Amino acid sequence: MKNANLPNVGDLPTLHQLNRATALAFGVAVALLATTILPAEYGVDPIGTGRLLGLTRMGEVKQAEHAAETATVPAATTTAPSAATSNVPATAQSAEVKVTLAPDEGREVKADMRAGDKITYAWTTGGPEIRFELHGEEHDAPADEYTSYEKGSSAGERGEFQAPFDGMHGWYWRNRTSSPVTVTVTATGTFRSFAAKPKS
Repeated sequence: MKNANLPNVGDLPTLHQLNRATALAFGVAVALLATTILPAEYGVDPIGTGRLLGLTRMGEVKQAEHAAETATVPAATTTAPSAATSNVPATAQSAEVKVTLAPDEGREVKADMRAGDKITYAWTTGGPEIRFELHGEEHDAPADEYTSYEKGSSAGERGEFQAPFDGMHGWYWRNRTSSPVTVTVTATGTFRSFAAKPKS
């Protein structure tokens, strides 16, 4: 069997032509990366074309959503109750807390509850949707150990919550909008305290 139609040496591209084609392909790839891929996927716009084409905002939204999905809820800056107060029973009461979140700011409101304590809660932003997570951690738990009960994006939620263990239970909110948002949260039930955590 013979190989047919083998190219002549003169028909093959020269080293100079190959180098030029490689450089051209590399230049096109860099141009696409800078003008389209970085703005649309990562919100990075090194030469300004992403904003002109409307791609930068899309990338910023993608990155914000990705960060919100993967962000670790900051540990509550609380101390374990002392021996003198740990035996004090939670009492039925009502509380309301308001926190104002600057753009991209996150805050927590937590209730100190014992296992079996129950609250009826409601929180609202009055309109804008923000990221939220209902979670809890035991007293003296390491900073990265917590139990997540529910998370998502919402302008408000209401329901009932029963503490599965002694500890701090409540919400972490993050404002991914471009304007300040005030969250109003109310709770009625058995708890020892209900308050916003200090800004970190």
